[in-house]
Amino acid sequence: MVRSGGARYGLSLDAVREVVDIVTAPRPVPARSASMRGVLALRERHVSLIHLASLVAGGAPPDAVGDTAVVVVVDGAPMALEVDDVESVVDRTADYVGAAPVAWASGVWRVGADLVTVLDLGVLAERILHSGSGQ
Repeated sequence: MVRSGGARYGLSLDAVREVVDIVTAPRPVPARSASMRGVLALRERHVSLIHLASLVAGGAPPDAVGDTAVVVVVDGAPMALEVDDVESVVDRTADYVGAAPVAWASGVWRVGADLVTVLDLGVLAERILHSGSGQ
């Protein structure tokens, strides 16, 4: 479970590869989505750094780059999701509540007393690639 832009989101553990510290500024690149910060050096490769809250909500990310990213793999391609915090790993202790009211989420789960929207990373990746606006 992560926090970004004041909201909590769930990510499928199947897609998560690692959590990394953002120690150098991302290199800006032209992008269709305002949520794309640029590319981030990660060992011997570069991955896209996406501000998660601005991707979900649409619009530009804050000026300051955060210090934490979750590296996920979507359709075989790695990308880093900039988040405010990684709060916990929840595996088999959450209860499925139902479908999410938005297309970019795979469902809503109860984690303790909280409801958490689990993101559909495939749908969000399509927003980056094809929408041009992140919406």
